[in-house]
Order: sequence, then structure tokens, then C-alpha cells
Amino acid sequence: MIEVHVQHRFPGRIRFKVNALKQYPDIGDWIKQSLLAIQGIHEVRVNEHACSIVMHYEPLLLDCKTLSARIEALNFDEAEQADSEHEFTRGDVALNVIGTLSTAMLPKRWGALATATLIAPTLAEGINELRDKRVSVEVLDAIAVGLSAWRGDYRTAMLTQSLISLGEYMEQRTSRSSDQLLADLMSPKESLVWRITAEGKSKCNSSSLVEGDLIELMPGDAVPIDGKVESGTALVNQSTLTGESVPVRREEGAAVYSGTSIHEGSIKVRVEKVGSEATTAKIAKLIYDSLSEKSEIQQVTQDMADRRVKITLGIGAAVFALTQDVNRLASVFLVDYSCALKLSTPVTFKSIMYRAAQNGILLKGGSAIEKLVKVDTCVFDKTGTLTYGDMEVTDVVPLCSSNTARDLLAIAASVEEHSSHPLSQAIVNAAKHNELPHIDHGEVEYVIAHGLRSTLNEHCLIMGSRHFLESHEQVEFAEYEDEISHLEQQGRHLIFISHQKKLIGMIGLRDHLREDVAQTLRELRESGINELVMISGDRAFKAQMLGDELQLDRVFAEATPESKSEIVEALKQSGRTVMFVGDGVNDAPALTKADVGIAMCKGTELARQAADVVLLKDTLHGVAQARQLAQVAMSLVNSNIKLAEYVNSGIMFAAALGMLKPAASALLHNGTTLAILARSLAAKNG
Repeated sequence: MIEVHVQHRFPGRIRFKVNALKQYPDIGDWIKQSLLAIQGIHEVRVNEHACSIVMHYEPLLLDCKTLSARIEALNFDEAEQADSEHEFTRGDVALNVIGTLSTAMLPKRWGALATATLIAPTLAEGINELRDKRVSVEVLDAIAVGLSAWRGDYRTAMLTQSLISLGEYMEQRTSRSSDQLLADLMSPKESLVWRITAEGKSKCNSSSLVEGDLIELMPGDAVPIDGKVESGTALVNQSTLTGESVPVRREEGAAVYSGTSIHEGSIKVRVEKVGSEATTAKIAKLIYDSLSEKSEIQQVTQDMADRRVKITLGIGAAVFALTQDVNRLASVFLVDYSCALKLSTPVTFKSIMYRAAQNGILLKGGSAIEKLVKVDTCVFDKTGTLTYGDMEVTDVVPLCSSNTARDLLAIAASVEEHSSHPLSQAIVNAAKHNELPHIDHGEVEYVIAHGLRSTLNEHCLIMGSRHFLESHEQVEFAEYEDEISHLEQQGRHLIFISHQKKLIGMIGLRDHLREDVAQTLRELRESGINELVMISGDRAFKAQMLGDELQLDRVFAEATPESKSEIVEALKQSGRTVMFVGDGVNDAPALTKADVGIAMCKGTELARQAADVVLLKDTLHGVAQARQLAQVAMSLVNSNIKLAEYVNSGIMFAAALGMLKPAASALLHNGTTLAILARSLAAKNG
């Protein structure tokens, strides 16, 4: 186990000494990402040379013991190595500014001593890069500062060093603030709850709850913690975690989880886990896992930045060969394309991820954004995606004079309430909505995949599919073919009811189409997607009717879970870039197979894990919004690349002509970089 010692602490900030860091070089970024995934941690700084880890955290959620245990639990043997850079602090900037003032106010030999001391890290970093056979911006900075010091111009050397440290500090702070945006999203949503103590009940903020507290939850309350029911019974809506559309019963001894809500009833719950330990922290983990994934465009800009360093060196050498002017050489070397190119892309992606999350859309990293822009075909699973996945009664048709529509619906609901099938529940809900009375009937027999049998007035009552009534119960349908055909042509799912072997009525149901379907499909077409496809398990006629209503380009009917992924694969083989939108366990293979997978809000945990994009609100419009935000992100990335190229080229040209001194060159270059980063950060507000 890793040994961790507290060096100093005060509420909200703590510094740990971790000697094991000496044995594991270049894992600072890995440690930072691992710790930032813990809900309640706002900022992490790792100083590998000093073997220290500094954390800023939420004291209401975390304490020293928990933080220490989290560091000890890290397995450094599994760490990913990555080149890390020195993290500049306000102290670095202040020290360099003091050094600059000393060169102006002290005798030259003291100014030389201060300069040598303060520029030494910059020179050492440049030498180390050359030793590792890397030509980077650190090499350019070392040459520029070193040339001024070598010529005895300590003021220029220190002013340049101060501007470099200030620029680095501001760039790193801007980059960190984009991480902070996402950390803000993960902070727990506080609510007021009733806490029960020996003195009685009192309202408190959910953030003040600790392990062992007893709280009371009532209808409408969000569950803010993980815990166990001590007394009472309630129906708990767990759809945000499990995808279950029906609330589940929870009573004494059962577990409840944060992120769920109380649908009916009231319960007293003993708190077991709060804050970062609770279930909703999984969403936080998803967000920070996304941050560690590099997209293709990030790699491209990294390569571009590396090439530009060599170009700067070449131009600087040419300028010096022609002019023999060391000042011009230093001015050219202080123009660096790489900072703006390397940093603006991830900051843009993080800003757009933050903006998307505010709109209820979780984008899993830059690669998801990049792939969304390339999509030209969108495939929707029907049930739970284009529709709500529940059914609604649209038609109640009595076929004999002795019953009205209200009578027929009341009879059907009285029997169907004994079944948990979604069609049965839809009929029961329709009867409740119309406040229909319960009709007495006999024992109910459930015939799997067919329907229900009971008795009414001591005569056989049967309801179910046409095949069941016609083939198994010998009920005649010929007299009513026209009425049946009319409803089927409207896409209705029909439940037939017979009494004494005679057809007495039918009930038509249809999927409840989402209200925002038409708007979503229209906006997807406007964004450049030219083929909209639906996959449905319905029969071809019924599926095609919905496809025609929504003006879809292609419809695949009678689909199985296996055929969904085969359809996606076939579309990809034909040269299409495919986005698949689904919600269930059966959709996971297709979500994985597609170029971009989008999981609906009430999708199962497996679907949410398999998807590139997760909708956090139960609306379809998030699909179109995700596409639009991805286009905004890529447009901003490309314009930032052009801006960095044009402006820095202008600064370099002016420096080559001798129009800019080294300090002015550094100031303009760093100002440009910060302006581009600020532009990227501003994308979070839309």
C-alpha cells in the first residue's frame, strides 16, 4: 500500500507527501484524472519532484481520512505515463517579477545572480528536451532567454522570463478552469430533507447528512444518499439508474440509491453512503473518463504544433544568418504556435461538454464530438426512442348493442388489472382516467402470449389477440372485417373481447409518439443528415405506416436484437457514417457497432455504458442538440487553428523585420494564446 502523510491542511485544502512518486516518473496527469473523478474534489496539483499532491475539496463531502484512503487505493503500477509539465503558480510569477525589478534597481552583478537563478529552470528544461532529441517550445524559450542573458541584457532576459511564466500560468489556469466547469456539474444537487433524531424531526440540507443519520422521504422527494429502509413502504422510481419504467416497491430492509425518487408512500431510511461514495457519483466518473480520451483532431493539432516549432527554429536561423541580430533572433524564437494549437482544442471540447451537460446531454469526450459531425445516417430504434415505450388507448369499439364504449372499457379494465403486461396497464389507466367503476367477474386465467380468460355473469369472457380468439376459442370475426381493417390501417394494436363465444368489442391502442419527434427529425436533416432510418419489431405494414407519417427514408420491420446490429453494420458497409439511437439491453450491440451510439435517458445501465452520448433528460430533441453542439465545437476548433496560424505568423514576420523587441514579441504571442483560449472557454455559454 502507498504511504501517504499529511504535510498541512485547512478546510477545503490539503497537501499530502507521497514518497512513492519518486519511483514512478511522469504519472502526474494519471493521478490528477483519477482523483478528479471523485465527487467533491475541485482541483488537484501534483508536484512529482517534491513528491506532493495538493487537493482543493468540498469539506462537507470529504475529509482528510477519506482523501488519504483514496490516494492509498491508487495502484501506481497500473498508471499511464505521460509527459507532464511544471505547473506554474502565482508564486512563480511573483518571483520572476521581483527578479525583473532587481535587475533594474540593483548593481549589475547582483542582477546577473538573480537572473541566473531564475532562468536556470527554463534553460534546464530546454537542455533536457534537446538531450531527449525533442525540439519543442521549451527549447525556443531557453534559447531566447539564454541569448539575452549571454549578451548581458539581464533586464530583457528577466522581463522575457516573467512574461513566459505569466503566460504559462494563465494558460494552465484557463485549461484548469475548463476542468472546473465539469467538476461543477458533478457537485451534488442539494435538497431539504427531514432528519429524525432523539429530539424529533427537523429539516436539514442533504449536504449535511452523514453516515448513520435517519431521514424520512415522502412522495416527490429525491433520494440524496444511498441507504437502507428501516420502516415504511414506498414505490421508488429508479428509471434514471436502471431504465425500469415502472416504480419498484421498497420496504423494510431494502436498499435505495441516490439519484432515484419517491413515487408513492413514505419511508424512513438509514444513511449508508453520501457524497462521492453514493451511486450518482457514477455519472461523475463517466465525465472524467471522457476527459482522458484524446480525439483525432487533438492529435492532429499536437503534430501541427510540433512541426511549427521546427519551422520557427528554421526561420530564426535564417533571420540571424541574414542580419546577425541576436535581438531579432530572440524575438522570433519567442513566437510559438504550439500553445494555442495544443490547448485550444481540449478547452473547446470541455466547454462544449459542459454546455451539453447543462442541456441534459453527456458527450463522452472529444472523439464523440468529432464523430458526431461526420454522421450522415441516423438510425432510431422505435420503442422507447421515437415513442415513449408505453401504449395509450385510442379506440373503444363495442360490437353489440348491449354494451356502450364505457361499459366495454370498464369490463376490460376490471380483468386486465390482474396482468402486469404493458397493454393491460394501458387499458387500466384509461379506465382510471375516465373514472369507470369496477365490474365484478370470476377468476382470471393468464394464457401466456395470448390473453386472459375469466367469467362475466357466469359466462366465459375472453380477451386477447385475434389469433387466440379465432383459432383457440373459435370466435367468428367475418362479420366485423371492415371495422377491424379500418383500425389496422391506422396502425392500431387491437385487443379483442368475446363473451359467450361471441365478439362483443375491441380496443385499439398505439404507441405514444414523443411530442418532439417531428422537430428533432427536421433539425437533423437541416444539420446535414440525409438519411433517417427506423428499426422496429412491429409487422411491416404497421412499421411502414409510422415511417410514412414521420417521412423516414427507410424502415426495417420485424427486427430482432441480433438483426439491429446487422442492419447498422450493413449501412456502414455501404459507406454510410451511422448514428444509432436506442435505450435497451437489446440495443447495446447496435450502439457499439454504430460510429456513434446515443442512449436515451431511461435506457438501461448497459446501454448507457455502451453509448458515446447519453441523454440525461427524457426527450428526443437531445439527439439534434448533440449534433448541433458537435458542429459548433468543430467549427470553433478549426477557426482557432486558422486564427493561431495567421496572428502568430504576423507577429513572427514583424519580429523578423526587427519591428518587435523580445519582450514585445513574448507579450503579443502570449496575449494571442490567451485570447484564443478565452474564446474557447466562452463556448460554454453558447
